Amino acid sequence: MSATSALPRSDGLTARRVAFDWSGVEVDRWHAPHPEFAAGANAISLLMPHAEPFVIAAVRPAASPSDAEAREWIRQEAAHAAAHRAFNTELTSRSRVARGLDRLGAWMFRRLRNRSDAFGLAFAAAFELVAFASARWAEAGLQKYFRGADETAATLFLWHLAEEVEHKGVVHELFARDANARRRYPMALLVAFVALIGFTVVGGLALFCSSRHVWNPVRWIRLVGWGVSLAFVLLPVLAMSLSERFDPASLVDPPWMAAWLREYDPVTETMPLWTAAGGHGEGQIAKRSARRLPSV
Repeated sequence: MSATSALPRSDGLTARRVAFDWSGVEVDRWHAPHPEFAAGANAISLLMPHAEPFVIAAVRPAASPSDAEAREWIRQEAAHAAAHRAFNTELTSRSRVARGLDRLGAWMFRRLRNRSDAFGLAFAAAFELVAFASARWAEAGLQKYFRGADETAATLFLWHLAEEVEHKGVVHELFARDANARRRYPMALLVAFVALIGFTVVGGLALFCSSRHVWNPVRWIRLVGWGVSLAFVLLPVLAMSLSERFDPASLVDPPWMAAWLREYDPVTETMPLWTAAGGHGEGQIAKRSARRLPSV
């Protein structure tokens, strides 16, 4: 099948449960050109099985039984948690540092469960916004960040980010109707930022410092540059979200991710692997019948 062949497309939000085969993948070293990038991504993965159930539990009571988009959002987030949990099982079996970070993530979200329902819903809205802004940052540097990476691992992270773009407004619509949640949003935004970005920075540095690449100054310079570039994308979006008139629908979606998700085949329930091919600053879609990732 050529890279431009069209597959059946679905309308609206779609839950895609994709099974990733990690046999033969060195999950702690999946990005040979940029191990520092893999360290940060792995830190994010370690947090997701704790963060995703928290936001699902926060959003579920606010969604009506007839809200089809909210139900699909829950299924998408549950699929993300399951996929990252499988990845993390491999990662923690290889790394003592990863095991410690996994325990830290669990502790953080146990503490957050003690907060009010309104705070939880506000946190979920902030969480989704951080994820969306991160997806915009990732697509802007698609070739820079993912070129040369193991394509199965890259597919996991890009699929997750692409679905965060697809459902960017679902939680905000529920949150905007709750006056108590709106009042708690500034604090929830701060907590979400510290929890997600802080954990990624600390966890990514811990994982990177445990690698043999820690003494390479070029990698440290690159890490700082990536952090600054992410801040330039993330902080303006978060600042705008403090306005009562803010609507995520006003944010422009990254074009490649939306196109890539449309390549999901609902008949065979498969997702094409990501392959960083070409050299024009855009990722190309590769569909290889022997390497496609089946949903479960």
